[in-house]
Amino acid sequence: MSNFEKLLSATDSEFRSEIENNPLIELVLGGGMKREHYVSYLRETYHMVRHTSRMLSLAGARLGDEYRGLRDWFFDQVREENNHDLFCVNDLRNLGEDVDRVLAVPPMPGSWGLVAQNYYMATYGSPLGILGVASLTEGLGADLGKVIADTLRQQYGLERDQVTFIRSHGGFDARHIEDVKKAVDELLIGDSDLDEVIQGRRMTIHYYGQMFRDVMSATS
Repeated sequence: MSNFEKLLSATDSEFRSEIENNPLIELVLGGGMKREHYVSYLRETYHMVRHTSRMLSLAGARLGDEYRGLRDWFFDQVREENNHDLFCVNDLRNLGEDVDRVLAVPPMPGSWGLVAQNYYMATYGSPLGILGVASLTEGLGADLGKVIADTLRQQYGLERDQVTFIRSHGGFDARHIEDVKKAVDELLIGDSDLDEVIQGRRMTIHYYGQMFRDVMSATS
C-alpha cells in the first residue's frame, strides 16, 4: 500500500461522515440551495484561499535541505495557488453582489479554523501536515468541482462567469491532486512524516465539514 493509499485509509471514516454525508452536498445536488447559501460559500472560501500562497511560502521556508524536494514542491504550489481568491471576488461581482459588503462579514468557524491551523503548521507545527490539507482540498476540487459547477448552471441557472471558482478548480485540481499523490509517496523521508500528513488531512476534513455546515446556516 502506498503512502497516499494509507493516508486515505486512515481518514476514510472522517471523510465519509464529514464530507460525503455532509448536508450541504445533498442540498446542492437535490435542488434546495438558495442564493444566500452560494454567496456564503464564496465568502467563506475567499476568507480561506486568500491565505493559501502566503501559508505555503512560510511552510516551504521552514523546510531544511533534507527536504529540498518537498520545499521545491511547496514553492511550485505558491505560484499555482496565488490569487485564486479573485475567482470568488469575480463570481460575487457577477452575481450582482456588493463585494465589499459581503466580504466584510468575518470568517465563520470552519474557514477560521482552516486558516488558523494552516498558519500554525506553516510557522510552529509541522509543515508536512499541509500535504494532508492539500490532499483534501485538491481532491474535493477534482472529484466534485465539475459536477457542482454543472449543477449550478443547469439546475440553478447560474451563468458561466458566476461559477468560475468551482468550475476552474475542477480542472486545476485534477492535475494538482496527482502532484499531491507524488509528493506524499516520494518526498517524505522520516518515520513519523506520514503521521503528520494524516493529522493534517484529518483536521482539514473536520474544519471543511464545519465550513459546509456554516454555509447551510446562511440566511442573508
